[in-house]
Amino acid sequence: MEFIRYRVEDADGAFLDEFTTNAPDFAEERIGRIRKHRPNLTVTETPDND
Repeated sequence: MEFIRYRVEDADGAFLDEFTTNAPDFAEERIGRIRKHRPNLTVTETPDND
């Protein structure tokens, strides 16, 4: 099963959230909730198959 690690930072590079999932819909929803309060996010996606 392939998992993706998501790291979410604000426009200034401050860490906001990090999680791993294999459900893109879940990731989109979780990031969307953060984006409501901090619209300029940087989301880094990396494989996490350890």
